[in-house]
Order: sequence, then C-alpha cells, then structure tokens
Amino acid sequence: MIDLPQPARARPYKRTPLLIAAYATLSAALINLILGAGMFWIAGSAGLAVVLGATEIVVQVRRRSAAAQDVSNGL
Repeated sequence: MIDLPQPARARPYKRTPLLIAAYATLSAALINLILGAGMFWIAGSAGLAVVLGATEIVVQVRRRSAAAQDVSNGL
C-alpha cells in the first residue's frame, strides 16, 4: 500500500496589532468623513491606515520568506 502525503493544513490567520491599528485608523478616517472634519484629518488618517496596511504586508512577506529559508536550511 502506498502512503499518499497529506496536504499541509493552513494555520488560521492571526490578526496582528499592526493590522488592528490599520483598521482603527481607517475607521477614524470614515468617522472624520461622516462628521465633516477637515480634509487634513480625513486624508491624514486614511494615509496612516494605508501605511500601516502596507507595513503589515511587508512584515508578513518577510516572515514567510524567513520561514522558507529556515526550512530550506534544514533548521
């Protein structure tokens, strides 16, 4: 009998504090828009949300590439 390899199970995604901060600043941008705050506050909080989201993506990509290198090095 041949043993077939089982597909690797994906680990559940855990929200990091950086991603939670991105969601919070995006919510702040929407609240500022609804309340009619100045354009500086709306654009500033929306821009901060984009920067935090992009930073989260960079952190995840680096974490996965570091894990891939550990596996390829036999660690």
